[in-house]
Amino acid sequence: MDKEAIRSELNREPFIPLRLHLKDGRTFDVPFRQVARIVSSGVLVFIGLKEGTHSAKGYDRFAFNNVDRIEHRKNGRKRKKAS
Repeated sequence: MDKEAIRSELNREPFIPLRLHLKDGRTFDVPFRQVARIVSSGVLVFIGLKEGTHSAKGYDRFAFNNVDRIEHRKNGRKRKKAS
């Protein structure tokens, strides 16, 4: 996938949660903007990063051309039912 297409999705205002589908079948959810970054060699995705924190369980990095498609997701926040 084109670098600028990925950049425009990650910089969209307002941000829309998305899922990156790679050509090897792996997927990466990006529920908020800080989970994925554009770096010189491709895309850096932080794994297990919670919104408002700086602590991730790990990361993965892959080239732009390894991204097969981008899927828009609904907001991942769960609402509690009224009791």
